[in-house]
Amino acid sequence: MKYIYLILALTGLSFLQASAQTARPLSGTVIDSTKLTLPGSSVKYKDELGDSTVTSTDVNGKFTFPAVKGNKITLTISSIGYQGIIKHYTIPADGKAVALDPIVLKSSVRQLGAVTIVGVNPVVFKEDTVQYSVSAYKVRENAPIEDVIKKIPGIDVDKDGNVTAQGKQVTKVRVNGKDFFGGDVQSATKNLPADVIESVQIVDDYGDQANLTGIKTGEPNKILNFTIRKDKNYGYFGQATAGDGRDLLPKEADADVKNENRYVGLLNIFKFKGDQQIALLGSINNTNVNTFSYGTPTTGGGGGGFGGGGGGRGNALRGGNNGSTTNANGITNAHSIGLNFRDQWGKALSVYGSYSFTDNTTFTNSTVIQKNNSLDASTSNQQSQTTSNPTNHRFNFNLEWKPDTLNYLKVTPTFTYAGSDVSSVDNVISQRTNQSGQPFTNLAYTSTSTTNSVSPNYGLTGFYNRRFKNSKRNLNIGFSASTGYTYQFDNPIYNYTAGAGTAPANQVTYTDSKNHSYGVNGSYLEPIGKVSFLELNYALNYSFTSSDKEADTVYALDPTRYHRYDLLSNRYQYTFTTNRFGLNYRIIEKKYNVTLGIGGQPAKLDGVNLFTNVRTSISTFNVIPAASFNYMFSRSQALRFNYNGASNQPTFDQLQPVIDFTNALYPVQGNPNLKPEFSNNLSLRYNAFSFQTGNIFFINANYTQTDHKIVQNVVFYPARFTAATLAANPDLKKYQNTNLVQYLNADGYYTYGANVLYSKPWKERRYTLIFGSGISYTNNVGYTQTVDSLNNTSPLAKNIAKTLTVTPQLRFRVNINDVIDAEAFSRLSLNKIDNTLLTAGTQNTNIRSLDLGVNGKNYVWKDWTFSYDYTKTLNYGYDSKLNVKNPNIFNAYVERRFLKDYRGTLRLAMYDIFNENTGFSVTNTGSIVTQTNVNRLGRYALLTFTYRLQKFAGKAPSNPERGFRGGDRPGGGPPGGGMGGPPPGGGPM
Repeated sequence: MKYIYLILALTGLSFLQASAQTARPLSGTVIDSTKLTLPGSSVKYKDELGDSTVTSTDVNGKFTFPAVKGNKITLTISSIGYQGIIKHYTIPADGKAVALDPIVLKSSVRQLGAVTIVGVNPVVFKEDTVQYSVSAYKVRENAPIEDVIKKIPGIDVDKDGNVTAQGKQVTKVRVNGKDFFGGDVQSATKNLPADVIESVQIVDDYGDQANLTGIKTGEPNKILNFTIRKDKNYGYFGQATAGDGRDLLPKEADADVKNENRYVGLLNIFKFKGDQQIALLGSINNTNVNTFSYGTPTTGGGGGGFGGGGGGRGNALRGGNNGSTTNANGITNAHSIGLNFRDQWGKALSVYGSYSFTDNTTFTNSTVIQKNNSLDASTSNQQSQTTSNPTNHRFNFNLEWKPDTLNYLKVTPTFTYAGSDVSSVDNVISQRTNQSGQPFTNLAYTSTSTTNSVSPNYGLTGFYNRRFKNSKRNLNIGFSASTGYTYQFDNPIYNYTAGAGTAPANQVTYTDSKNHSYGVNGSYLEPIGKVSFLELNYALNYSFTSSDKEADTVYALDPTRYHRYDLLSNRYQYTFTTNRFGLNYRIIEKKYNVTLGIGGQPAKLDGVNLFTNVRTSISTFNVIPAASFNYMFSRSQALRFNYNGASNQPTFDQLQPVIDFTNALYPVQGNPNLKPEFSNNLSLRYNAFSFQTGNIFFINANYTQTDHKIVQNVVFYPARFTAATLAANPDLKKYQNTNLVQYLNADGYYTYGANVLYSKPWKERRYTLIFGSGISYTNNVGYTQTVDSLNNTSPLAKNIAKTLTVTPQLRFRVNINDVIDAEAFSRLSLNKIDNTLLTAGTQNTNIRSLDLGVNGKNYVWKDWTFSYDYTKTLNYGYDSKLNVKNPNIFNAYVERRFLKDYRGTLRLAMYDIFNENTGFSVTNTGSIVTQTNVNRLGRYALLTFTYRLQKFAGKAPSNPERGFRGGDRPGGGPPGGGMGGPPPGGGPM
């Protein structure tokens, strides 16, 4: 019995001792081997008393257990991309707070360049890259990657599929770091299935040379890169879509409305076999959907500027999209096919390339109102009907050779061909104000024109890098060459109904132009310390441009015969040569890097008119400083500043010293004495992401100031010269009633802007609130002159067009997997233009539009989807003659998936249900304000059937090393230097 008492006593004593232990806080920090903190790391606590709990590190890598009682504790720390570690501690039993030494995690051997955070942590920041995990943004099976991109904060996809990131247009797309279809953005976003993508990366790309040396100069391109999932790198995916439908346009009593047939056909095939990748894309449709964009984003605003109009998100073609009205102007029959190929030939040679072809026909009906910022009021109204048939071929092939770790060579031959047949009918009325202030029609005409052109272009670029053994020295050399030709035929025919005719009534113009350009550049990197480097660089660029233009007009007595018209003919050629040399100094520390540089660029522009043998020569010299600063506060917080300078040569049309009367009302005359522009560009970017809350914050600011800006001078000639004036100078007759556009150099041009975005998710991103806004201000410069009936010319009158644009937006997204994926949004667009030239002809504008809408998908009965996309647009400030309305754009479809593995999908869709889709825009050059209203595809219904086949596996067992190399630099070619070490000098890893 006494043993039982003894046991009870000891047990009680132990209990009292444990109870007497005072709970105290325990804290620590998790870092990596470079001493950067690791937010989001998992820390598990366990002590000798049996207590255990789990927490995660905050944004600064810190963790805290507020009340621990044990003295002998075990911590288990893990972070994705790093080797886990178990740490044992014995801490004093004095009840005081305990602060542990930093816990260091080593990178996993499978880690490639950065931590990849999945689940609740979808974002990774690197020096030039923001990476988003696709698994964090849920979409349904078989959806295109575009559906994922639309959900990512900071990335916008407009109604035509054009992608902007952090307020800047995305210009190129890559898959696993290699160009996909020559970098054509929409070819990837609309066709790659989201199921095979691991991550989406937004990259600031400075080119191969910068990726090797780490010295970044110039303005970066915004690149979109997709990385393929490792378990999807062996297999295939195929999808075919066929659809038929019909317009549902109302038949009005005063219009002969014809409801046309609508059709769509699509074929996508992707094959992955380790390093080998093959993609085939093909489509035919007359629903305004283009598979390839050929580097020119589809715009709905009629040529840039501030635009509005109806339309939802996405396109009608891809099976996974919302099925929305496109924002493309006109009505297009599109035919396209393309092939993309990538492979590894042996251990040293990597190849990738693509070929694409399109053949489209577009019909456009537009109304254009141009108001001139002139000393006298001047306005023109134009009604146009245009049919164009552009044809494009594009081929490129890349060879990357890396025989060892020291040498890297990349060679890229390219070929493009652009052909176009255009016919148009225009009705133009020009009005001016007389001395009593009353408007009168000074010129009116109807024109029919035909234009045919072909433009082949051949190019070759190369890049070689040599890293010196056992040192950090690096040498690279690049070269480029291209040759392009344009053969064009124009035949405008004018029928003047009011006022004195300007251009010849019937003229035929043949233009034969060519351009040859060559360039070579080199860079040498020399280490001068453990973390500092000097880089010497040099670049030579030379271009030769020539044009042989012959204009013929009909004989007055014999309309079937033409004769040469010397006043409109010309033979002109010019060369533009730049030599740029520079010195850069770079410091690379673990948390920051700094680049400071200085360069000089002499430039020379030589031109000659072969008819008159008049020569011009312009020489300039620009000092080009360069600076960049990157600071990583933590894995989730980064700051970046960049400055660069760049020159821009005039275009051929701006230089050619001959008047082009292709547009009878606005003829154009070049200026061979133009100087090249020089721009100073500054940018600032701050990114922050919270691992605890998932909040995302971006802010980008930019400023550009341009010296010798090439601007327009519009000279307004009288409706008629006096008889005496014409007798003294008969050549003046062709200027009557015209607004002659000339080009000048001017200072005073600058623009600045900013974009901000804040995203707040909760409930595991089931709900997300996103606020964003853009603001920009442009100080544009233009000139105007007036010539009176006695041929007296007024002095140059300078106008500064102060353009302010503000675009705030608010979005609320609900994403409950297999239940609903919807978004409500509001977008306000303000565009205000104030002119300093305050006369009767000055036109200030104040355009506003408000979009309110909702779009989404509801999933019901497991296999059914109901999709809707509604936008109400309220427009204010447009000219009443444009007949701009406040459209309701509503698209909807119902869809059912069936067959084994949901291989089949049947969809019935209606587009623009209220039949109110139109496009309108406003632009300002400083001299002319242009407002445009353009037709778009109206209401129609479409029934489509989609069939999919896919089969994927992970790495091939027989050759486990032949997978897609996820560490390939997203910027293409060789990888760049990171924040934590010196720039490497080899090719791809």
